Amino acid sequence: MPMQDAADLPIPIITPRLLLRPMQAGDAKPIHEAKRESWAELYPWLVWTWGPLDEMKIEDDEEFCRRKQAQFSSRADITLLAFDKENGCFIGSAGLHKCDWEKRTFIVGFWIRTSETRKGYAAEAATAMMHYAFKALNAGKIFTFHHEGNSGSQKVIEKIKFQREVTLDKPYDLHGRMVNECWYGFSEAKNLPPLAVSWGSFSSKPPNRTPEVP
Repeated sequence: MPMQDAADLPIPIITPRLLLRPMQAGDAKPIHEAKRESWAELYPWLVWTWGPLDEMKIEDDEEFCRRKQAQFSSRADITLLAFDKENGCFIGSAGLHKCDWEKRTFIVGFWIRTSETRKGYAAEAATAMMHYAFKALNAGKIFTFHHEGNSGSQKVIEKIKFQREVTLDKPYDLHGRMVNECWYGFSEAKNLPPLAVSWGSFSSKPPNRTPEVP
């Protein structure tokens, strides 16, 4: 089955509390602020972190945004930013990565800024990506993983009904220590966790930077 092109993806994705749309140039400021706020939680797992906190530059985050925008356009990666539907505040990110359009497999990723954790946003955003993968993109199977010891991610993954498949023995170097990766799979669309989720009309136009409440 051919890869979908830039006009084929229905965006934005809308859940009861969130609006998710593609990352794009100019998004660095809220991401940069959220990373600083969340550094203590992010840095142990190298999520969106490059080097020490005092060396973090907004220019690096802007380059990251532009790269993700280009990858979305080519359909190599689908990284979305999540905003509060009511007030437009940046909540975090979710996405589908390592997109294999021939096999229709994707890796689900998610991250919520520290000030918005413990509110169910991670499960809501990740579940939205699961529904999107199967119902909008005709996924055959989706995967996700966490590094061993990352109990926060593990709880979310298990809550949304991913099934653990394999633990890779110490493949990842985190600050000089080798850490296992715990991988999970999900392949039955009929077993998707319930969530009221919808997505926008098919359009090749880039979404507005400021979220709009539907």
